[in-house]
Amino acid sequence: MSREEVRKELLKAALERRKVTYGYLMNKFGFTRGGRAEESVVSILGEIDRDEERKGGPGFAAIVVRKDTGFPGGGFFCWKDVPEGIRRPNEKSQNPKLSQDEKDYVMSQQERIWRYYQGGNRSVERQQRL
Repeated sequence: MSREEVRKELLKAALERRKVTYGYLMNKFGFTRGGRAEESVVSILGEIDRDEERKGGPGFAAIVVRKDTGFPGGGFFCWKDVPEGIRRPNEKSQNPKLSQDEKDYVMSQQERIWRYYQGGNRSVERQQRL
């Protein structure tokens, strides 16, 4: 498994305007559930999103969701780029219940991701051909 394979899977989902579950990525790529382990789905997603951010893209974290809720897990709201009003302390990262403001934020980020990667971004088009 390479990070680039995972990125391509996430890019495909973004181009198709769909979400993928943590479980799907774990099964397809052999990831563990979470934590800071090198092969955890959360760790790999964080690395990919930091790379995307450096390239000027929004990343993919908002389209990776829990099967039971259809939204990212509570840890998504602990990331430093989440607006302060909905950012969670780390001790609340395991709580899957989301407020309406959190849901609205995720949906806006999903739209942002889908628009960005579908929007004719030339670097995305080049990467698809590789």
